[in-house]
Amino acid sequence: MAVNMEYIKKLMGWCPICKNTAQQTKQSCSFANLIPVSGKTGNSPEFRTSNVVFRANATLIFFLFYTGISLLLRYPGDISFFLAGLLLINSCYYFLFLKTLDAAVLVDRFGVHLQAFKLKRLEIPYEEIERVGSYRIEKRSKEMNLLLILGVIFCAFVVYHMTVVKGEWKIPLLLISMLPFILFGDRKQKTRFRDLNTQLYIKTRHKRWYELTPYYSLITDEASAAEIKSSIERHLEGV
Repeated sequence: MAVNMEYIKKLMGWCPICKNTAQQTKQSCSFANLIPVSGKTGNSPEFRTSNVVFRANATLIFFLFYTGISLLLRYPGDISFFLAGLLLINSCYYFLFLKTLDAAVLVDRFGVHLQAFKLKRLEIPYEEIERVGSYRIEKRSKEMNLLLILGVIFCAFVVYHMTVVKGEWKIPLLLISMLPFILFGDRKQKTRFRDLNTQLYIKTRHKRWYELTPYYSLITDEASAAEIKSSIERHLEGV
């Protein structure tokens, strides 16, 4: 009976290794921009990178944090109110910092998409882009590192003077409360990003009414900056 079954399988074209071969050759693939695009750009692929930092986010967070701290220091309340306000401000700062870690850039056939730019999504169509450029960010020199160290020493002296001599307690509590968030942010950036050594800027033809300049800048690695720049220029030639 077994011999007859084997004969019937071979007669019908059954192969004992076909199933294994089909499983081995199966692989997952991901293709971008499958819809045909007219013009010079053709079926150009999308490019996306999350290894990017927007300086506008740092400026916005600093402005909000400075405003909150200034209002808190001006209020002559007791220490319990100050500590509650300090906890609220640091929690907001922590939340905003985590939002900036979602930053990403996507270049597709519709335009340039900036995710978490000033904590929101922004799309720049190619018709609005005038030019794009990039330059490499130089590392801090020894003189700059020395100035930073001197600045830290000066701040420590100011805190000591205000605490011991004047008996001021708000500023020391403020700096102590900020230290864990600063260390956490520094560690998070070191593990999240890599080789942020190139700044790329995009200049638009028309400045939005709520923007100070028509430039949008971002910091990323050299390879990603080159790919973003070439992708935008390639689409601009097809506009």
